[in-house]
Amino acid sequence: MQTTVYGWPGEGAIEYARKQIVGLTREQAATRIPQLMKEISDDKRVKRCDYCGYLWRDDSRRNTKRTCSDECKTGIKTLQKKKQRADKALLEGKTKKRTRLDDYYLWWLEYPCWTNEYEMLKRSWKYEKPMDDEKLDYIRGNQQRYGNGNRKKKAHKPGEQDEKAARNFNQSTIRKLRG
Repeated sequence: MQTTVYGWPGEGAIEYARKQIVGLTREQAATRIPQLMKEISDDKRVKRCDYCGYLWRDDSRRNTKRTCSDECKTGIKTLQKKKQRADKALLEGKTKKRTRLDDYYLWWLEYPCWTNEYEMLKRSWKYEKPMDDEKLDYIRGNQQRYGNGNRKKKAHKPGEQDEKAARNFNQSTIRKLRG
């Protein structure tokens, strides 16, 4: 027997379940919904969705749909495309292009090292950039003035003046609209 993994139900499955429990009380519906998930009706149009796994009624002319909604259809297509890409990558066996870093830097050793000093110097300037004392003093001064982080302190603090300005602005706007 095949086990069904349930996900979020699609629109068609929700609509089918809604029609099955219409007129039932909450307690009756709570017992009826698990039965709907397990049993398949004799109606040939009632199917199990290939994506979400819930029962739904196929309203297509030829009764050939396999999913209950467009979202489930998109989900199936997404999974198919993912599988195709994985199979293609497995068959093609793409290899990573070797770089000079791979050739000259021995990262797998206990103590990683460079086998070519020139290649090491070409890369080291990108990571270690020294600063002179003036630049460090400038940074420390800004940290003391503004605190750590990259935002300056607000120049003005909200208070009564802001409330008065807002009231005056609103009153002048009302006058213009009336006038």
